[in-house]
Amino acid sequence: MHRCALRLNASLFVAQTAVTNHTGLIARAALAMPAAPFGSPAWQLPALLSYLHRLHQNNEDPSPELWRAHTERQTGPVPRPRIRYRADGLHDADAVCVLDIQLGPRDEETGWPTAHLAVIEQEEGPCPYGRITRRHGAEAIAAYAAEELTAEHAALMDRARQHQDSHLVHLAGLAQRAAQWADKVRATAHADALRIQAAHARARATTR
Repeated sequence: MHRCALRLNASLFVAQTAVTNHTGLIARAALAMPAAPFGSPAWQLPALLSYLHRLHQNNEDPSPELWRAHTERQTGPVPRPRIRYRADGLHDADAVCVLDIQLGPRDEETGWPTAHLAVIEQEEGPCPYGRITRRHGAEAIAAYAAEELTAEHAALMDRARQHQDSHLVHLAGLAQRAAQWADKVRATAHADALRIQAAHARARATTR
């Protein structure tokens, strides 16, 4: 990726994905966008979550092609990364927020794809900081998305009250609805896990 080609002079948000198929072959895809104003976990995690939910509903395994098609399709008011990114976000000083996503085939029992997420956030300035957040599995990723969106809603409402800004109120509403949806996905994944645990318990009971 060349910055002059991107025509960007701002910090970047990067979503980079490694997809492993049933044979163990790994394919990679990475997309970028300006970090401001929507390149944050709160606004971008729903894209990953909706992808996992779609794979679960359609009984599909993840692939780089499906991920790119899903991400590049702008279906709502929040932009998603669309620029092909050929650097390594983990070692790019301009990438202030990186979603490092590892996906694998669906679990045969629950139907959810294998998913591991690391969110790397860094901020430059006189007191720079770095933070890494890790989540494993669709349920944990959905819970994390709901948490981030709930916090974003609260922050936006606080700013809206301070500045009497109706646009911020609108964005806060989007964040709140997305948080509620993420929590529903979490509940679905949790119910699937409980169902499998119960089935295993019944199977053990019948073999004793």
